[in-house]
Amino acid sequence: MNFIFEKEDETRAVNMAEVPSGIQSKAALLDALFVALRFPDYFGGNWDALDECIRDLSWLPHGDVVLRHKDLPLLEDRPALSTYLAILNDAVGKWSASGERNFVVVFPPETRCVVQNILVDAQGA
Repeated sequence: MNFIFEKEDETRAVNMAEVPSGIQSKAALLDALFVALRFPDYFGGNWDALDECIRDLSWLPHGDVVLRHKDLPLLEDRPALSTYLAILNDAVGKWSASGERNFVVVFPPETRCVVQNILVDAQGA
């Protein structure tokens, strides 16, 4: 798994983005990511657009990017949460392999088991 589970303020980077707590819909999550990661205006507001933009990030200043979550969004919508986690996991792997910059995704420590279980279930499907 490519995620970090830690308390607030333990990871720093040139580009810090935060996903606020309490997000329960795909639309609200995509809107929050649009703002937090300063996606370009052409961002389409869907999973494919998120996947494309999060693998690009060329509009951000050079340097590492940390995407910190206040909690686990979409907790009541497991299929959407599974898709979101898969996109993030793939993006972290892509950035790591490219060596261009680090893309770090951080969740609170209490979410580790849920995230791990969802990713394991997604791989088995």
